[in-house]
Amino acid sequence: MAIGALPGLQQLWAETLGHPDICLAILDEPVDLTHPSLQSAKLAKVETMIAESAGRGPATQHGAHVTSIIFGQHDGPVKGIAPHCRGLIMPIFKDGTDGSIAPCSQLDLARAITQAVQAGAQIINISGGEYSPSGMAHPLLTKAVQACVEQGVLIIAAAGNEGCDCLHIPGALPSVLAVGAMDDQNRPLDFSNWGQTYRSQGILAPGENILGVVPGGGTTLQSGTSYATAIVSGIAALLLSLQRKLGQKPDPQAVRLALLESAHACDSQVASDCRPFLAGRLNIPGAHSIIVKANREMKAAQQDTQGDVAMPNNQPGLSTTQTGLKANDIAPDFSVKDHTGRMVHLSDYQGKTVVLWFYPEADTPG
Repeated sequence: MAIGALPGLQQLWAETLGHPDICLAILDEPVDLTHPSLQSAKLAKVETMIAESAGRGPATQHGAHVTSIIFGQHDGPVKGIAPHCRGLIMPIFKDGTDGSIAPCSQLDLARAITQAVQAGAQIINISGGEYSPSGMAHPLLTKAVQACVEQGVLIIAAAGNEGCDCLHIPGALPSVLAVGAMDDQNRPLDFSNWGQTYRSQGILAPGENILGVVPGGGTTLQSGTSYATAIVSGIAALLLSLQRKLGQKPDPQAVRLALLESAHACDSQVASDCRPFLAGRLNIPGAHSIIVKANREMKAAQQDTQGDVAMPNNQPGLSTTQTGLKANDIAPDFSVKDHTGRMVHLSDYQGKTVVLWFYPEADTPG
């Protein structure tokens, strides 16, 4: 699947292609940044405990593919989801001796997560994980993930490719958004995991034949929850960029909630087993709408808290320059609405010092 064919992505792209203030860390493998789709991307390498340069092995291939799904520049062969965002490339995997990808220890993962937060990441993409029958992690990894919550950082991690009712770490940890894989008919792929924890904190995204780059040049199609995870991370980065464009403070946890709340739930009348659908299927237009609606509601609430000021001469909103009032003057009696909508009279506070906050017609206090 070409990334641009994702339902609702073109409409989101019409709003934003991302912003460099939004930083996404990719905890994966060394990446060849000379590829035409990546060489002009805003990417920086961060040294981790894994000291390995980009090559042509499976680890580098995986990292390059994941990176291009998110950051592929639109003048190259792979158009990434959030090409104008800023990325941190942080290797945690390397080539194994048998031609596979060597796993990362939970301690190394905890260190890399901490580094990503310190480097300014707002989203951390982990297209991998470790099978965990209990869903429990090493205390240091649990602590690192909890620190992300406290600092407003969102971790998005793969659900795993065993095709079973089972869990992966860190995808199963609280506050993480887990991602499973579906085909182009919106059906869960056979290899995508569906552990119980994922039913409340996981969504399905396209993960079959996803277009990405090949180290050294060219493109290829790959399938797996790794690539579905990268798609969700890219969408999250765009939604953060949209929040910024709308004048909001980017809020990764609000974006997580929007992705979960908007997900298309499984229809039990159509599917015989809804467990592999997790909380539901990725719904880009729905998440987009939630972010825009939240912005409207926030602005409406700000306008309500400003209140309507009624001056004695019946000239609402009269400025201090128009009345001749200045700081510490005794003001004439007037009425205002407080934040609950209740009318408050200045004369009710006779003999007391009153501090009034006036806001201009803007999104933030002036």
